[in-house]
Amino acid sequence: MGDLKSLNSKQEFRYDMTLYPQYNHLYVPNKTFWTGTTPDGLDRGNQPYYCPTGWKRYSFYITENFYAKFKGWCICYHGTKFSHGLSILLSGLAPAEIAAYGQGIYATPAITYACHPRYSEVKKIESSDERAFFKDGNYIQFVLQCRVHPKYMIKIDRETLGACETKIDLNINNDSIEWLIDAQGKPLMDFNDPNSTIICTGIMVRVTDNHPGLLPESQWWYESHLCDSQKCCILGTNRDELLRQKENNVECNIILK
Repeated sequence: MGDLKSLNSKQEFRYDMTLYPQYNHLYVPNKTFWTGTTPDGLDRGNQPYYCPTGWKRYSFYITENFYAKFKGWCICYHGTKFSHGLSILLSGLAPAEIAAYGQGIYATPAITYACHPRYSEVKKIESSDERAFFKDGNYIQFVLQCRVHPKYMIKIDRETLGACETKIDLNINNDSIEWLIDAQGKPLMDFNDPNSTIICTGIMVRVTDNHPGLLPESQWWYESHLCDSQKCCILGTNRDELLRQKENNVECNIILK
């Protein structure tokens, strides 16, 4: 009975997860890449930071005095599928099932890498409610924005999508695009645990008028693993149809609203 009370208490706390609109941000063109202190003076840890152009961040309230309590924590991204998103936010991140570099949680400093369909599902906007919220958009993706302290990074290594013949991110080397985070042997990394090695600070959302695989920054997908399996790459469309559109130079635009 004690365990049940503890579970209920945890769930109530998680249901109180609050959006923090004053820190929502739309990342418009003229992207910036910093390797040192950022011009706005905000602490983003000791790893290079790249503005996620074309994405909108819906921020979560974490704590008062965030920058003091999480001083030195680096920004990273974790792609996920829509069916897993709410579960992750309520229950936490689970260590990777396919562990290329060992057991732990996998993240990346490059949102360009995190939004590959192997990690981040591409979803066609279809329902009237979705269309009312994401006006003028036809496709959507989301990625979790997280923070991790460098001491919890077990390994920084190369990409694992077979993209060795292409450049994934213009600013981040393919050889240092995967971060392995220490899960400390836990089956789930609870974001509400004050001792968590990784926290989720917001949801990154990208809305496009056509399939995002047609964006210039997505062209590396076709030089990596990209399949039609719903258990692997959730493309939100038929792969052959996407390739046909690509060959016909069909364009895609990001909806910046």
